[in-house]
Amino acid sequence: LEVVGGASETEIERIVTRRLTQVVGRVVLGVIAMISLFVMMWAVFEAAVQRRYVREEGFSLRLGSDEFRLMAIGLMWGVFYFITSFLALILGAFVTGLVVGITDEAAVIGIAAFIGFGAAGLLWSYFAVRLAPAAAMTIRDGSITFFRGWGATSGRFWKLLLSYILLALAFWLVSSIVSSVFGMTLVASIMSQIPRIEQFENNPAELLNILFGFNILAPIMVSVAATIIMHGLFAYVWSGPAALAAKTDPRGGGVAQAPDVFL
Repeated sequence: LEVVGGASETEIERIVTRRLTQVVGRVVLGVIAMISLFVMMWAVFEAAVQRRYVREEGFSLRLGSDEFRLMAIGLMWGVFYFITSFLALILGAFVTGLVVGITDEAAVIGIAAFIGFGAAGLLWSYFAVRLAPAAAMTIRDGSITFFRGWGATSGRFWKLLLSYILLALAFWLVSSIVSSVFGMTLVASIMSQIPRIEQFENNPAELLNILFGFNILAPIMVSVAATIIMHGLFAYVWSGPAALAAKTDPRGGGVAQAPDVFL
């Protein structure tokens, strides 16, 4: 306000536009930096996992040629998800639109939408599963390999899809149980502090000391740490089916042609 005080309407518009451009630029740069950091961290962890699975090496986190190749694979997956999700959305909307043009029955339209988007989702899943070994094969072959995963999953689509469905259900069940346990623990910790909170309800400083005390922060910190470890283990297991497909590639090229990678 001090800057625009006494300025003309044109100058104010120019100043506001410049400030908004700066803010938007910082936000965009921040988003790009976060995405880049996420891709790098994923590549580092995924490379360590796939070296363990496919090459049968020790689990080691580092930043080298394997990781940079997987960053390229990660970017390819991003483009793949964007394009295929967009096409699946168009397909589902197209089927729904055809039915809307024929009838105005809400139930029929709802069923058509479910079938249309369900079919589009299944089609998307088909391509995603068929290309799932891209990261594992990149680590296996030492070169950027994305579409060659299609051959490694030949005749294995339904087994792989079932594997991912079962893993997703198992992850959801475990996450629900862990979240419930830590949630109840946190609620119990807060409830135990109710008498103190009521005693110091007119004293903001004491309330902050209670809310940020060990009895409440400890369950939160343990919950966050356990959640990070749990999701790390989930990611480790989730990479297994694709790694096994790459390792037992029917065209050859796998380190071992037997499903002993998980032992």
